[in-house]
Amino acid sequence: MIWDYLIVGAGAAGCVLANRLSANGQTVLLLEAGRDTPPGAVPGDIEDLHPRSYANTAYQWPDLKVKMGAIGNGGLTSYQQGRIMGGGSSLMGMVALRGAPEVYDAWGLPGWSAADVLPYFRKLEADADFDGVAHNQHGPVSIRRVFPEHWPAFNSAILKAANEQGIPYVADMNTNFDDGCGPYPLSMNRVRAHAAAAYLDAPVRQRVNLKIECDTTVEQLRFDGKRCTGVIAVHNGQRTQHEARRVIVACGGIHSPAVLLRSGIGPAAELQLMDIPVIADLPGVGRNLMNHAVVYLAAHLKPNARQSHDLRAQFITGLRFSSGLDDSVRAEMQMMVMNKSSWHGVGHGIAALGVILNHPLSRGSVKLASPDPHTHPQIDFNFFSDARDRRRMVLGMARAASLMAHPAVRAVRHEAFAQGYSEWVRRLNDPTPINNAISHTLAAALDGPAWLRRLTLDHLIKVGNTDEAVMQTEAWHAAMVGERTFSTYHPAGTCRMGAEGDAQAVQDARCNVRDVEGLSVVDCSAMPIISRCNTNVPTMMVAERAADFLLQA
Repeated sequence: MIWDYLIVGAGAAGCVLANRLSANGQTVLLLEAGRDTPPGAVPGDIEDLHPRSYANTAYQWPDLKVKMGAIGNGGLTSYQQGRIMGGGSSLMGMVALRGAPEVYDAWGLPGWSAADVLPYFRKLEADADFDGVAHNQHGPVSIRRVFPEHWPAFNSAILKAANEQGIPYVADMNTNFDDGCGPYPLSMNRVRAHAAAAYLDAPVRQRVNLKIECDTTVEQLRFDGKRCTGVIAVHNGQRTQHEARRVIVACGGIHSPAVLLRSGIGPAAELQLMDIPVIADLPGVGRNLMNHAVVYLAAHLKPNARQSHDLRAQFITGLRFSSGLDDSVRAEMQMMVMNKSSWHGVGHGIAALGVILNHPLSRGSVKLASPDPHTHPQIDFNFFSDARDRRRMVLGMARAASLMAHPAVRAVRHEAFAQGYSEWVRRLNDPTPINNAISHTLAAALDGPAWLRRLTLDHLIKVGNTDEAVMQTEAWHAAMVGERTFSTYHPAGTCRMGAEGDAQAVQDARCNVRDVEGLSVVDCSAMPIISRCNTNVPTMMVAERAADFLLQA
């Protein structure tokens, strides 16, 4: 059978595309490397409003490693990318921000301005809190907020401190994009509103022209000359081939460029070194890798300030603020306010401020380590290769320290400390009975006398310096940014769209891969500039917009 559309990857973008492209009767095959989560059989840790699925390695690409760049020890670090129906929308924190409209204007592409994409942001949402010209209450993705009357004490104290620093309360962060503090829009209802549940519900799955095949890894694309005609894939250990009139790669910012490179689309010289026949010499494939760096300042909360067990969501509030280093860029920093840092006993007592570089200037790369499709690519985020990024993160850490030092915040917490993403911390997040026992033992020690809490923090959890006088110094801010910055899970830009004549552009403004026919890349890797926010909703917007372009073609 020759399909009208073959979609590689059922992450946030792939789920959107499968729904929209099959809605008018055209045949669609959706291939996903991970497991399916059909209606009525969604695992409880995915549906949970506290993102327990984030720590479930069964839903992720195994043994994926990345280089961060000029931070930490410069070595390889474990990294999470979803390998499951819904992709990252089934794992991460459900923050449903759209991002600053000037970013989409800066893409400089016809059909992608802020005015052009607003209807697609509206199309995807069912906003329970706001209506009007900027919102929609009837889309597939449920969006809700937790308003101040329901906030835990730490979140309320941070709001008070931020207000006194000149950062006002903002009720709707998807219409007001200036500096502000307020409730995050979250993709949730009673359960997580991940892309698979939102776009591939039972009625959609019953369409006779839509086939979903999971546990299927696409090894490479097939070509007849310059025309992409299908894929070679492995399903249940058997190699298979599928043919299509148009192939759409939707594997995310890391795996989409890897699929293209393995198939002979990319920098010709690099492909030739690996004896990969060159189909199209596109030097931009795998370049322009962007991500949001993050560093956390944490604190152990007093028992009466902790989040109620009834309030499951992990990220319910946040701040946007400007660094002041570039007056032409507003609110290019974000601060996530977490009232609990993990599912376990220790996490329930630890709050954190996550300082995020929303507008990175540094660029990294994705390159093949081997032509073997089962070998992960080489990923280097190259953080802080632009010195301005490091400076803004240091200023962000200084703001976090000043908020932590505010009397209202001091009243609800004990010690503050820089939180890290050590391998030990990541292993403790795995929801096993042993980790549950360990975490409850550590939590009891943290809630004990002050001497025992400090002993536990210093020698068991190993948080580093908790001297709060030192914590207010620029030297400490710079050291923590250099040692403890980590990556969010927002890789983007590696198959970017661009204008005619842009030598580094992989695709045109309608998501047609250059110098070949019948091939598109539709996901966050198509973004010329990363959204100035968490990438889940912007990725779905890109897929909604691209689906219209594809159907028009």
